[in-house]
Amino acid sequence: MTTTIIPKPVVMNYNLNTERLFKSTRHYDLQKGLPILSDKLNISLNQNCSKANYTYSLKIRDNNKWSKQITGLFPTYDANIFFGDTEGKKNLIIFRFLENGYKLKVYFFREFYTRKLVAFLRAFKAYY
Repeated sequence: MTTTIIPKPVVMNYNLNTERLFKSTRHYDLQKGLPILSDKLNISLNQNCSKANYTYSLKIRDNNKWSKQITGLFPTYDANIFFGDTEGKKNLIIFRFLENGYKLKVYFFREFYTRKLVAFLRAFKAYY
């Protein structure tokens, strides 16, 4: 049995912005943590514009405009946990939806990515 090493992530807590709700898009505002990604997130359903099999698309707020897609959010064996990456699988990002999607916890693993995601997520859930 191998031990899965869990590096320390940067953790960001977001709340759903309920000012304007859209059918397929949710906006989240940073409540706690460093804005490694952005202080505002745009998470929308996959519009099937690419061959990638992700469930959601992530955009960030950049100078009062939404960016192009930063990453896709891919499903895991846990319905509330999704993963993505930045810089061509250089940085792993775990997204954990809480309280029916009203809260979002984002774990940013700088300069870490693994292809053994199932084992990593099981160890991750034990720590976080």
